[in-house]
Amino acid sequence: MRRIRLLFLAFSLALLGPVALLVHRALQSVTLERQMRHQAVAERVFDEMERSLSRLLEREEERPFDEYAAGIEASALPFVLGHFQVDPDGTIRAFGAAAAAERAGARAEVERLVATYWRAARTVPSGQPATVSQLPGTTIEIGKDARQGVAVDESKRRDAPASAMGVSAFDALRSLNKGVLERAERQRKVLEYERPDEGARDRSRNALDAETAPAPREEMLGVADSEIELPPMVGRVVDGEHLLLYRTVLRENRGYRQGVLLDVQRLATWLREQGLGSDGLAAHAEASFATTLQPASGLAAESPFIYQHRFADPFDGLSARLVLQPLPGLGSVTYVYALCALLAATAGLGLAALYRMVSVTVSYAERRSNFVAAVSHELKTPLTAIRMYGEMLRDGMVASDVKRGEYYRHITAESERLSRLINNVLEFSRLEKGTRDVTLVAGAVAPVVHEVAELLRPHIEGEGFELRVVVEPALPPVRYDRDALMQVLWNLVDNAVKYARDASPKRIDLCCRSHDGGVAVTVRDHGAGVPARHVGRIFEPFYRGENELTRRSKGTGLGLALVRGLVERMGARVTGRNALGGGFEVEVAFRAAPPS
Repeated sequence: MRRIRLLFLAFSLALLGPVALLVHRALQSVTLERQMRHQAVAERVFDEMERSLSRLLEREEERPFDEYAAGIEASALPFVLGHFQVDPDGTIRAFGAAAAAERAGARAEVERLVATYWRAARTVPSGQPATVSQLPGTTIEIGKDARQGVAVDESKRRDAPASAMGVSAFDALRSLNKGVLERAERQRKVLEYERPDEGARDRSRNALDAETAPAPREEMLGVADSEIELPPMVGRVVDGEHLLLYRTVLRENRGYRQGVLLDVQRLATWLREQGLGSDGLAAHAEASFATTLQPASGLAAESPFIYQHRFADPFDGLSARLVLQPLPGLGSVTYVYALCALLAATAGLGLAALYRMVSVTVSYAERRSNFVAAVSHELKTPLTAIRMYGEMLRDGMVASDVKRGEYYRHITAESERLSRLINNVLEFSRLEKGTRDVTLVAGAVAPVVHEVAELLRPHIEGEGFELRVVVEPALPPVRYDRDALMQVLWNLVDNAVKYARDASPKRIDLCCRSHDGGVAVTVRDHGAGVPARHVGRIFEPFYRGENELTRRSKGTGLGLALVRGLVERMGARVTGRNALGGGFEVEVAFRAAPPS
């Protein structure tokens, strides 16, 4: 059994490793799935915003050159404050206004903001502040460092090796922002137009700075659109609350800047509506916007899913942050923990059941082997005695009649012992096969108890014991099989004599009393009793509390197993316990027979 325990321990440890790895991978998969799904939702929201900006940009870039000279009507979009044109002489002209059209001085406000930007542009190097490390047109997840105020350098993140960043196939999908791709070709044109060659750049700058009078309105209207190159627009943040979209148009070495002024807050409201839509996502998401001149406010640290997107050119001065609450309908680690607990419980119960089955089988096989050895010994002992006494009597070696009578008694006793042993083996075999039939009759058990006592008294007294029989009067009738009851009492008394040879007093008590409306027959010795660890197993077949090699008592381990089998066949119940005051007591309880 020790080897079996070690084997099961090694097997359990070997099983624990793969199970722990499986659980770890399952938890990782659930976490990754939640992250990927929230990431996909965030990418979809930002993609819709990029698409909306692309349509806006396309509409503004398709405006003809002479439309600004003729005057542009007010836009229906609430975030468009107005359009403007900067002539070569520096004159700023504003056209229309959207939500501010009814306010006095709306055009003057547009002209003021544009003039403020151009004056700052002449004294400060052009370009956006270098405070944004995230690349345009990208989305990043705001992690723990960013929530604590630690800056994340997206450019380094993009340059890092894929193995170091843990880039997966899903990460590659982040580059498939369709709104960004729609403007990729436009950005290439911007670079080609702004950097054709050094000479062209100088000519353009000189034309814009020249203090010459603007071309007549009639002359501008007479120039065909096909003869004027309309470059893509660029974007600049004015004061943190306004965004300029403009293009530089060259006509006969004269430069004109034409564009539109946007209100950032109203643009953010419009983008939020475009991105979140009306399908219920807004209930689980919150979007905020910021510019390079006006950083975003603090993040909602309680949400595990926060994403930041920097819009592609020419809106790269604008960024958005999306806070997603855990979306309903997604898997949770709670299910994994529940499945892990179920798996652990199932595996534990399976291993326990397997160990129990193997240990019982091995123990049963070991007891059967011991039983064979015990039966061989028990059969050999009486046969040897019978043969010895018989040969002595046959050869006339016993001259005394007293001795011959003693030898005859020994031969008879050993023959009876051999018969009981063989009967026990046969009875147990029939019980195991289910072929042992009992004939139950209703009657009093007292006559059977007295009969067994008289048959066993010579044997008990010959072993130096006293047999005391106590039978209560007027006991109710019970259902039992006479032969089975006699064999049960015979085995119980013989077992008591066998294991109480050192008892004091050397007495066997056989009692018959009423119990719970029926009758209880008890057999008690006054020996050392049975150790507590063996009490629950003494009725198992072939079980012996002593080691087979060092045991001092005779027996095969079948007596009490046979008792239990016969008692249960009679519909009764047998129990064993250490008695108060010393000794061991076995009780057979019969139920009262139903009235006929």
